[in-house]
Amino acid sequence: MAFPSPAVDYREERVTPAGVMGITDSSIVIQTDEGYAVAEPALPAKKGKMVLLQVSGKLLIGEVGNGNFIVNDGIIDGDVLDDTRVLGVITFLVKSFD
Repeated sequence: MAFPSPAVDYREERVTPAGVMGITDSSIVIQTDEGYAVAEPALPAKKGKMVLLQVSGKLLIGEVGNGNFIVNDGIIDGDVLDDTRVLGVITFLVKSFD
């Protein structure tokens, strides 16, 4: 009978980008101007959360406000909200340093 190695107690799982970023089968991973964003469609889009938006066919990242969305170009509200769809809540951002 062999003595078990004590190193087995300290064995860790391999670190992967998917594991660190919490990517699941339902996650949306998109390339942005500054790197990558991971969005989770199943999470509720509450006030103050960053979300991935589809506005008239264009993908944007914005913050949920009071009945509107705050994006880099300004505020999305009024009739534009009819053409706006929340694709998911942003759970992770990766910035590229190229």
